[in-house]
Amino acid sequence: MALNISHLENEIIDQYLFDEHTTRPWIIGFSGGKDSTMLLQVVWNALNKIDPILLTRKIYVVCNDTLVENPRIVRFIYKTLRKIEQAANLQDNVDV
Repeated sequence: MALNISHLENEIIDQYLFDEHTTRPWIIGFSGGKDSTMLLQVVWNALNKIDPILLTRKIYVVCNDTLVENPRIVRFIYKTLRKIEQAANLQDNVDV
């Protein structure tokens, strides 16, 4: 089954813009794995297609350190989270 990224992005945009709870924040779980990385990337790309004036919700990217991961993986995840935060700051889409 082929993955239709455009369809996913449009669904995300619709969910963001037409939810009856317009102040409800979005929380995106991020583990650093391929699935959560792709989810975050698709959401990021979709939200970048929305007029910035309509981006009114807080969006949180959260990661849970279970304390059982390999230290290299933990360093990778924290490094990636810092890069996400920096990119969001550059796009003026985040309050830090």
